[in-house]
Amino acid sequence: MHRVLILSVVAASLFLPPASGIYVGVPDYYSGIASAGVTDAINGRHGDVIFATDYGISVYTANGTWYSVNPRHPGETAYGTLEPLDTMVTAVALDHEGHLWIGYPGGLQIGDGKGYRAIQDLDLLKNRNINCMVRWGDEIWIATGRAGLHRYSEGAWTWYKPLGAEGLACYTVASMAVDAASDTLVIVSELDGVQVVSNGAGAIRFEPVISGGEPVRGIAGVRADPFGGVYLFNRTAVLHYTPGGEVVPVLDVGDLSAFPVAINDLAATPEGMLLVATDSGIYGWYLSDVVVHITSRDGLRSNFVKKLFVDADGRCWFVVPGNVGYIPPITEPATLTLSAVPVEVPDLPATPAPPTPAPDATPEEPAGMLESIRASLAAWVGSVSARVAGA
Repeated sequence: MHRVLILSVVAASLFLPPASGIYVGVPDYYSGIASAGVTDAINGRHGDVIFATDYGISVYTANGTWYSVNPRHPGETAYGTLEPLDTMVTAVALDHEGHLWIGYPGGLQIGDGKGYRAIQDLDLLKNRNINCMVRWGDEIWIATGRAGLHRYSEGAWTWYKPLGAEGLACYTVASMAVDAASDTLVIVSELDGVQVVSNGAGAIRFEPVISGGEPVRGIAGVRADPFGGVYLFNRTAVLHYTPGGEVVPVLDVGDLSAFPVAINDLAATPEGMLLVATDSGIYGWYLSDVVVHITSRDGLRSNFVKKLFVDADGRCWFVVPGNVGYIPPITEPATLTLSAVPVEVPDLPATPAPPTPAPDATPEEPAGMLESIRASLAAWVGSVSARVAGA
């Protein structure tokens, strides 16, 4: 048996202010996020968070306020005057100069700090439908429809066509992430496998990711790991693609719960915890163990969590049907009003790993990383309990 920490909100109201634990907001164009139909999210350059939604762009500012723009409501933003091309925004990215790139089903807008220019020319974009975008160094890489990939570098556009000479083995790129540790771009096509490009400055060559002598297929998405490598996932499992090119199993849904669950998204925290969005809440995975499980009992409006995003301040943003919110960093216990109930769950059978020698502990060292995070969670809960008892 092992203990899973189940967090429970003490506050009576389901709508909690940002300083009181889990923040849940009903979409409101004028005072909150424009829509719960979030398609993408990135850190801005002003301490803000930029959301792409199906009702325009929404920005959560550093001082905790919101503003939004869409075709019906154009206006000033921290990234220049914007009149979006479409209500539906599919992707957002910031280039190396801090200019905002916005993707739509019908083209691109690129900011220059003052205004935006539209890119809808089929000579530049072989398909105007923007699937996803990512910055890689000084370049922006753009996946479009079933037309493969485009690269923008120093004012020049390059198209990497499906099944072309560079080895791109798919038509539709669904997800991309950059591994900063190996300077590698990892691209995912659920039907056609995972590929990497290892040198953005030289000749471009797409290579398949291999595991057990076979190409890795059936992957739905990829997310960066701040400690190096990337996470690959689908509805049932998570893998880690290391900077050295190895594919290592991380978990499957049986490790999260004895009951059937499905994985919808991932986000890795700067502290090394992997947060897993499922149709049964958010699981926190750390050193081969579930260390936290957040559900509707803790303030989520629904257990079906569609998307996750950890921002530069350590907040974990979540998207559930009809609502968007965030969980503050657990490193700030004074701001949280949560209580905890440890719940016993059965251990699941696993293939035993070969024993490894444990390092000698000194009085100044923690007993181990897992014990350290459990101690941190216990201190967090203890401070909350003390505040509640003294209230």
